[in-house]
Amino acid sequence: MENTMDPAIQALDERQDSMEMVLDTTNENLEAALEAIDESRDTQNVPSSCSEVAETVGIDTQAFYLIDPDGPGRGVLPMVVKCGRDGQTAVTLIGHNSETRTYVHEFENPGSYSKDVVYWNSMEQVRALVDQSSHCKQYIKYECYKSVIWESTSRPYAWWVTWNGRQADYWGGAQRGSRKCECGRWRRCSRCNCDYNDGRWRADSGYLSYKTDLPVTQLRFGDTSGSEKGYHTLGKLKCYP
Repeated sequence: MENTMDPAIQALDERQDSMEMVLDTTNENLEAALEAIDESRDTQNVPSSCSEVAETVGIDTQAFYLIDPDGPGRGVLPMVVKCGRDGQTAVTLIGHNSETRTYVHEFENPGSYSKDVVYWNSMEQVRALVDQSSHCKQYIKYECYKSVIWESTSRPYAWWVTWNGRQADYWGGAQRGSRKCECGRWRRCSRCNCDYNDGRWRADSGYLSYKTDLPVTQLRFGDTSGSEKGYHTLGKLKCYP
């Protein structure tokens, strides 16, 4: 009789190569992540969330676990995530290849610098987690020197792209459609700190928290020629039960 492998196990094995590539760029514990796959061969009894992990084995420090957000035998396959705590609440974290503070220079035209964000898991898996969570958030930051985010409300030089390919029209901490950053939302600036464009190092940062837009799949910047420059940072996707 021919032996057949559980499709979920086969998919996890095939996923290891791509996980190795992404984890290697984020200084994560690669061996611990792959160990989470190796130890979770019973795909019918995989916890559905980090909350379930916390209830069954407890979470003292951030560690890798295999979870299946939409349950066994349906929807997406189990996925490797990091489980941690935010106070008393279990939190699920998914990392990517763009967490390191990254220099941007010599890209003048709007959005001419482009950075694709590659996650530990497939987009279908990430979206399944987002859909099953009460709320999610992702930290974004741009440090700027003479480099604007919006030249005007109709002409952005920098933006991020939603999970389904839409050019976002707000920055971290601001409301969707506002064409502002957090400081603009709370009237501490007109739109964004970077838009002062005054030859001083400034920064705009905050959490993106509209579930229907997350996770970030691409970062775009411009206005960084000559003495103009910037640094971007994008945090892990964090989801809560």
